[in-house]
Amino acid sequence: MMSLRMRLFAILALVTALVWGGSVVWVELQTRNEVQRVLDSRLMESARMVSSLMRPDGVSPIGNDAGPKQPSPYDRQLSCQIWSVEGELIARSQNAPVEKLAPDQDGFSERTIRGENWRVYTVHVADGGYRVMVGDSLAIREHLVGSVVKGLLGPAVLGFLALGALIWWSVGAGLKPIRQMTRMLAIRSAEDLTPVNVASGGPDLQPFVVALNDLISRVRGAKNRQAEFTAAAAHELRTPLAGLRIQAQIAASTADAAIRTRALEQIQTSVDRTARLVTGLLTLAREDETPINADERRWIDLVSLFHQASDEPRLRLPTDAFRVHVHPDRFETVIANLLANARTFARNAIHVSVIELEAKPVLVIEDDGPGVGPHDIARLGGRFYRTADSPPGGSGLGLSIVVSTIQAHGGSVRFSPSHLGGLRVELHGLEIKGCAKS
Repeated sequence: MMSLRMRLFAILALVTALVWGGSVVWVELQTRNEVQRVLDSRLMESARMVSSLMRPDGVSPIGNDAGPKQPSPYDRQLSCQIWSVEGELIARSQNAPVEKLAPDQDGFSERTIRGENWRVYTVHVADGGYRVMVGDSLAIREHLVGSVVKGLLGPAVLGFLALGALIWWSVGAGLKPIRQMTRMLAIRSAEDLTPVNVASGGPDLQPFVVALNDLISRVRGAKNRQAEFTAAAAHELRTPLAGLRIQAQIAASTADAAIRTRALEQIQTSVDRTARLVTGLLTLAREDETPINADERRWIDLVSLFHQASDEPRLRLPTDAFRVHVHPDRFETVIANLLANARTFARNAIHVSVIELEAKPVLVIEDDGPGVGPHDIARLGGRFYRTADSPPGGSGLGLSIVVSTIQAHGGSVRFSPSHLGGLRVELHGLEIKGCAKS
C-alpha cells in the first residue's frame, strides 16, 4: 500500500511534470516560430540587398571560392541565384544548386531540389530584367531549432529533478506533525482517554483532532456507562437473588405448609422480578450498542402500535391517521414502556397526540397522574432511577430504554409536567406523516 508521503509526492510530481512539460512544449513552439521568422527576415533582407547592388548595365558573378577547410552544418546557410527573365542562370553563390530555387514569382516559396527542401525569397528587378533568389535549406533550419531546443531541455530536466527533490523534502516536512501525532498515539496507554492535542505546526490537523477527540469522548462515555451499568445491575440483581435465597431456606426448613406456600409465592415473585430486570438489561444493552439503519425502518400506522392497550378505557388516541417511520419491534418496546408508566400513575386519562413544534412533528404521551417534581424530572430516563412514589416491583429501566431507543432512531426525549396534571413525554426527531398543528 502506497504511503501518504509517496502518494502526495506522486501527485505533485505528476502535476509539476505536466506544467513543466507544457512549458517546454510552449517554449519549443515559440522558439521555432521566432527562429523561422528571423530566418525569413534574413532571406528577405539578403535578397533585397543583392538586388540593390546589381547594376542595370551588367552583372558580376556572386560567389566566393574560399571557404572553411572543415565542413560545418552552417557552411551553406544561404544560397543565392540570379536568373534572367528569359530563364537563364546569370550567377549563383558557392555551392548553390544549378536548378532554379523557386518559380518565377516574387515572395516566399518552398521547393524540393534533389531531395533537399528549400525556402526561398524572390525579388524581381524590373530595370535589369532579372530575378534574385535567396534560399535557405530547411534541414539546416531544423538543425538550428533542434540545437536551441536541446539547449533548453538540459536545464529543464535538471530543474525538474531538483524540483522533485524539493517536493519530496517539502512533503516530508509537511507531514512531520502527522508523524509526531502517530508516535504520540502509539505510546499512549489504552486506558488513557484524555483529549489529544494538535501537534505543533499542524493547524490543518485540527478537524482530524476534533473528530478523534469526539470519538475518544464517546468511548470514554461508553466506558463510564458500562461501568455504571455493571455496578447498578449487580446492585439491582443482588436484592432479588438474596430474597430467593432466604425464601428458599425458609421453604426448606419449615414444616408449616402455609409458611412453605407463602415462601414459594415469594420465590415466584422474586423470579418474575429478576426475569423482568434481566430482560430490561438485555434490551437496554441492545439499544446502547445497536444503531438503527434506514433500511431497518418501516412506515407503521401509529394507532396500530397501541393494539395491546385497546381495552384501556383511559387511553385516548389521535383521530387523524398518522404513520411513523421506525424500527417496528424496537419502537413497540418504546410504546409498551411509556404505556406501562402512564398506566401506573394515571387516574382517569392517558392522551396520545401528534403536534407540530418548530415545524417538526412530535409524538406526545401524557397522563393525569400525580405528576413528577422538578428534581425528579431532571433525573428521569436515568438507569435504575425510580421516584419516591414508584410502586414496588419495578426496575427503573423502562424510561431508560425509551431514551436509548429514541436516540438510536436519531431523536430525543423530553420530560415535562402535563396540563392534565401528570407527566408529559415528548418524542422528538421522528419521521411522522400526516402531522397536525398543535
